[in-house]
Amino acid sequence: MSAAPRVTIGVPVHDGERYLPRALAALERQDVDDFAVVVADNASTDGTQEIARAVAARDPRFSYVRHEANIGGGRNAAWLLDHARSPLFAWAYHDDVREASWLRRSVEVLDDAGTAAVCAVPRVVLVDSQDREVGHHKDGDADLADGMAAAAPHRRLATVLRRMVGQVGFGLMRTAAARGAGGVSVSTAGEMVLPAALSLAGRLEVVPERGLLQIRVHEGRHGGDRASEAAWVDPSRPRTVFPYSRSTALLLQAVASAPLDRAERARCAATVLGRWTVPGWRSVAGDLVRLPWDAGLVGDRRRAA
Repeated sequence: MSAAPRVTIGVPVHDGERYLPRALAALERQDVDDFAVVVADNASTDGTQEIARAVAARDPRFSYVRHEANIGGGRNAAWLLDHARSPLFAWAYHDDVREASWLRRSVEVLDDAGTAAVCAVPRVVLVDSQDREVGHHKDGDADLADGMAAAAPHRRLATVLRRMVGQVGFGLMRTAAARGAGGVSVSTAGEMVLPAALSLAGRLEVVPERGLLQIRVHEGRHGGDRASEAAWVDPSRPRTVFPYSRSTALLLQAVASAPLDRAERARCAATVLGRWTVPGWRSVAGDLVRLPWDAGLVGDRRRAA
C-alpha cells in the first residue's frame, strides 16, 4: 500500500456539473503536491460523475467515489472525514474556488504554529457565478489572535462564538482533532458546532492572505433559508422543528464531549449560554413562530422560509 499523502481534500458534491470543473481545476493548480483529492458524489443525476472521473483519469492525486443513494450533504461530508488517511484534512465544496497557494500557505501556518494549533482558517471573499467578487465573509477579517492565544478553552470558545467564525469548516484541520471534535454536524443549524468544538481542542490560526478561498454565491446554493438547509442536511426530512434553537443543545453537547476538567467545562457551558443562546434569542422566537409550518400543520411552505 502506498504511503498516505500529508493532506486529504474531500469534495462532497451532488449535481454539481456547473461549477465542479472550476473547483477541481483550482485544486489541480495547487503549488504543492503532497495531497490527495477524493470526490464523493452523492448520487448525482447530472454530469458530475463524468467530470470527476475525467479528472481522476488524468491526475493520480484525484479519486472518485459514488453513493448510489442521496445520503444528504452532511453525511457525505462526514464520510469524507471518516475515510481520510492523512494527518491533515480539508473540505473543498464543489462550487468554491481555492487559489493556487491556499494549501501551501495553510500547511505553513499550521507548521509554524505547532501542535497547539488545530486548524488554519482561510480568509474569504464572495464571488458570483462569473467569478466576480461581490463581498467578503463577515468573519473574513476576524482577528483571532487574542482569543486564540489564551490558554483557557472558554476564552477561545468565546472568540469563535462572538465573531461567528463559521469558515473554520473550510479550513485545513488536523484530522485527529477534527474527528475528536465530532466532525461535521449532521443537523440543521449545526454550522458552528465544529468550529466551537475545534476551539476547545486547540488554537485556530488565520491564514493572513485575503481571498485564498472564494465562496460562490449563486442561486441553488444550500443555506440561507431553513428549507434548503434542512434538505441539504437530510433530503428525507425537508422540514424539521426548532431547527435553529437546537444549536444551543449541540454546542453544549460539544462542551460535554471535550476533554475538559469540571471547572473549565462549566465555564465553557456558561460561555455558550452567554455568547450564543442569549444573543440569538430571535432565532428561538422565529422557531416558535414557524413551528406550525415546520411541523406540517400548515401547508404554505413559503412561510417556512
